Amino acid sequence: MRFWGIEPKAGLIAGLYALLAFYLKAKFEIGLSSPPLGLLLLVPGLALWLLCYLQVSRAHARGELLTAGCYSKIRHPIYSIWGTLILPGFSLVVGGLMLLLPLVYWLSVMAFIGEEEKSLEERFGEGWRRYSERTGRFLPRRRS
Repeated sequence: MRFWGIEPKAGLIAGLYALLAFYLKAKFEIGLSSPPLGLLLLVPGLALWLLCYLQVSRAHARGELLTAGCYSKIRHPIYSIWGTLILPGFSLVVGGLMLLLPLVYWLSVMAFIGEEEKSLEERFGEGWRRYSERTGRFLPRRRS
């Protein structure tokens, strides 16, 4: 699996839905939006995404499994940030049927995430298995 993981596949599905939502909003004037709330999600989301992206791109260049920083508690923080901050924020700014975009994104991520995790296990072996046992996929695990 390449550096971008499943993001091209999930992004294509979410992007096609976004185009449809834009078209339907323009054609039927579908309302309901909240730009201020959307920006409250978008701004920190983009900052966190950049931080995680920089960390994982450096580890990838070194051929290492990143288990520190943004990746210390969650295996896929970038997908989590996109699905809980960036896309919901964008959806609230745009409004209309775009409000369903985060759902479409999560469904596509869930459809493909097993493929990415299998690839990571093949590449990093026991290190990946230990890491995945102690971290949550998209949210931190509750301590027992």
